[in-house]
Amino acid sequence: MSKTARFVVIINDNVFWMENQALQFYERLFEQKDAAVQTAEERFSQKELFRIQNDFSIEILMVYEGENPQSFLKLDSSRLSNENLEAEKAICLKDIIYFNEEDLAVLFKRAEEIASQRKHDLIWVKAFAVDEVLIKTLKALDYKEFEFQENTIEKQIYFKKKLH
Repeated sequence: MSKTARFVVIINDNVFWMENQALQFYERLFEQKDAAVQTAEERFSQKELFRIQNDFSIEILMVYEGENPQSFLKLDSSRLSNENLEAEKAICLKDIIYFNEEDLAVLFKRAEEIASQRKHDLIWVKAFAVDEVLIKTLKALDYKEFEFQENTIEKQIYFKKKLH
């Protein structure tokens, strides 16, 4: 069965599932359970997901295998989070929840297509320093590391890719 990535409408049915998947992912990623719980709550709690439902600058892109949801990320096109990046129109991919590398490739391919259609000239990605699989995948997809300052609990590494 082939995998596709498409936008998700935030409804009760998928909110609980996404919240649970995020917690499982962060528990695998971080050594400290407290950090995993806090990160999942900040990014994918029911409250946060319903808040971004009304924020038209943040969208959730999800990989499906048939009709089964798999991995997902947030596309953030808000001006505030995309300023100071030396780009005309940047978009950020963040809060990436995945369970295999194949899903990452599908997510990034679709995100790049969307960004090109919307005339973005730069995609940038936030990756936790401990997320070796994501970092390896980004480098394989020609994303380049760059310096950016943000206050986060866990150390993050930033990658960018210019679009033509």
